[in-house]
Amino acid sequence: MKNIAFIINPMSGTQNKRRLPKLIGELLDKQQWLENIVFTEHVGHALTLAKQYATMGFDAIVAVGGDGTVREVAQGVAGSRSAMGIIPMGLTNTLARHLGIPLRGNASLTWLNHCEPVLCDSMAVTLDNETRLTAMTSVTAGDIQIINCAQGIKSSIQDGKLNILGTEPQADGHLQLDYSGTAIIDSEEYNVEQSLGVQIMPDSIYLLAPKRF
Repeated sequence: MKNIAFIINPMSGTQNKRRLPKLIGELLDKQQWLENIVFTEHVGHALTLAKQYATMGFDAIVAVGGDGTVREVAQGVAGSRSAMGIIPMGLTNTLARHLGIPLRGNASLTWLNHCEPVLCDSMAVTLDNETRLTAMTSVTAGDIQIINCAQGIKSSIQDGKLNILGTEPQADGHLQLDYSGTAIIDSEEYNVEQSLGVQIMPDSIYLLAPKRF
């Protein structure tokens, strides 16, 4: 029996999530999983909860919400042995679409019963030398677009090189830009006043992915 935590953002997307605990109880394979369910209360709460569950040694921690929730949970599990799962319930669901995760709640819950942990790359993003984010899919700043994909379906990280559209690939997976303007990180916008840095972190997050990977 493996421990799995569901971190639910009640404010993401447009779907009502009050029935989710009941659905989880009905659809999750009880031969595999022992569930723990919690709702977030404010921005940053998913990150705090994910870190706590990872420290406790949970086998899987599931982000239930949109891209912002996914990024917070990814940041919380990065570097741990806990695998991140996704129940997409946001507006864009970028990473879920990329991985082929079903976008309906019932189907994505059942999907968890047929997954295994797969190592995935992520990106550490620094804005103006202060804010650090974990980007699971992409960063766009002006004419520069940086794309990061999970292992098994990765097409943009080859031979240790980060694929940066609009500039030369960096052999060490690092890019530092003198930049001011809007940066889009995992589908969310941020204001950059001076600089933006991106550092690839190979195999830094375990992701629950279909066994075919």
